[in-house]
Amino acid sequence: MKLIKGSIISKIIISLIVATTIPFIVSNYLSYQITGKAIKTQLVELNQNSMAITMSSLQSYFHELSLLGLSYFSDVGLVRLLSSTEPQTPAESVYIAQRLEQIYAPYSEISSVSYKSALTNKQFNIRHNYNSKITIPDFKGQDLSYVHSELQQPFQVTFNNRERRLRVNRPFIDVSTRDIIGLTTFEVKPTQIRNMIASLTTSEHGAIYLFIGKDMELLYSTDQLAEQDMPWQDNLQLQLEDGVSGTEKGELQADEGSYVYYRNTDDDGFSITLVKLIPQSLINEARTSALSKTLSIQAVSVIFVSIMAAIISYYMLRRVKLMLQHIKKLQMGNFRLKRKPKPSTPDELDLLEIRFQEMASELDELWNKQYRHQLELSQARLKMLQAQINPHFFYNTLQSIGTLAIKSNAREVSDRLAEFAAMFRYSMDIEKEDVLLSEEIEHLEHYMVLQQGRYKQKLQFVLTCPDEARNIRVPKMTLQPIVENSIIHGLERGNGQIHIAVSIVLLPHELLIEVSDNGKGFTEQQIEQVKASYIEQVIETEKRGIGLSNVLKRLVLYYGSTFKWSITSKPYEKTSVALHLPIQQQGGNEDEAADR
Repeated sequence: MKLIKGSIISKIIISLIVATTIPFIVSNYLSYQITGKAIKTQLVELNQNSMAITMSSLQSYFHELSLLGLSYFSDVGLVRLLSSTEPQTPAESVYIAQRLEQIYAPYSEISSVSYKSALTNKQFNIRHNYNSKITIPDFKGQDLSYVHSELQQPFQVTFNNRERRLRVNRPFIDVSTRDIIGLTTFEVKPTQIRNMIASLTTSEHGAIYLFIGKDMELLYSTDQLAEQDMPWQDNLQLQLEDGVSGTEKGELQADEGSYVYYRNTDDDGFSITLVKLIPQSLINEARTSALSKTLSIQAVSVIFVSIMAAIISYYMLRRVKLMLQHIKKLQMGNFRLKRKPKPSTPDELDLLEIRFQEMASELDELWNKQYRHQLELSQARLKMLQAQINPHFFYNTLQSIGTLAIKSNAREVSDRLAEFAAMFRYSMDIEKEDVLLSEEIEHLEHYMVLQQGRYKQKLQFVLTCPDEARNIRVPKMTLQPIVENSIIHGLERGNGQIHIAVSIVLLPHELLIEVSDNGKGFTEQQIEQVKASYIEQVIETEKRGIGLSNVLKRLVLYYGSTFKWSITSKPYEKTSVALHLPIQQQGGNEDEAADR
């Protein structure tokens, strides 16, 4: 949570992901519902088309079975024997049985055939065993429907060893009198029906049911377990129209899925109904598969959007962070920002950066004006003080006091007055902005003689400087304020002894001045205060001297941005102030300051 609150990139990425994901979720939900309906409609239409083809084959097959009884008329001898009212001789009975066997021989699925004569009540049976034998009641001189009403139905469903079979009843009619002279009944195994329906079946999806007649007797089913519980059958029967010839097709919705039906009724009112279950799981699986593919594409899209958002955010925030770095430089007192070339077609961030650079330049100019103003004011105050106290009078007075000290055998007092007079003359000479390094060192030595006379053995001082560096010009009052700062922090505000070392090293392009001591040094907070004072560009006006911050500010005004400095402190071990004074800038402070 903290990462989200503190990172614009995280907020942008999360916002874009949310903005992308929510429409995806809504569209996925709608697509899931619409796809389910579309898949269901497509499956219903596809199955109904397949059922129409299968129905055509079933109709042809049922019609072919019903026409088998007419095959008797192709044999005149057989018709003569079947039409005779006289009992058949054994030879004639054998002939009749053989002819019937020949007629039904091509149909291996016919398990038993029985013919009952209405003239003699004699029954002929072929292809039968004990379980499949069909017994036809006598109906000589009686109406067939009165004897056995189901025998009047052309097709009916029977059971043999718990297997559903199709029974075909075909009356044999005298062509001249239109009287029924016999009845052929045969049972058909569902072998051919199974083969025809096989094109509709799949190994894993949906059961198929075949019903015959207006009462919808179940003749065949691919799922025997489902046969035990078919509550949808009554609803389907109510939905279908009885006695209407032609084709009916539609869909019946149930909890387990959709039942697609296709019914054909011939002109005689005999109906064949095909029903196939499209499981809801199949529809769900199909639309889930489509949804999975969609989700995969959307996931890739979200990842792509996230990556692009991260790249764009990083690119934009990199520019914002660059501006924050510039602001930090301003806080540190560095107004010289690297200017960015103005693009041909700047965007909002480019304009903001350009305006910011212009503001930094204006601040730099205002700071220089303000600093010069305060410097001139300080110089004016010094000149006013000088006007009030004649330097020559003050210096001559010190010499007179020194002479009296010599006459009074106070040689040490005379030496101290001489040192102080030299310091006074150096300090009051405000016409010079820069001096030779040798003069600055001499002024520092006068100061240290006075301080060592005050602190005795508590103060030790060492200065090292190569001779070739002594003729280099440096800003006036550079060394003494820093050493004074070490004494103030090391002795006046501390305890014990202090060792101060001033090391001057001449490098190829700069003069390195390092002032170090073993006093109490600076705390991190004090170092930050010095840096803050340097950043804020405020001139110190403390009574104890010009001050370290003021020295740093005068040096940066004199040398410009090439001046570098640093402070390191380890209390009571070593505190070091290092100044890097560029040699190339000698004597060019006024022009450079004007440029700035």
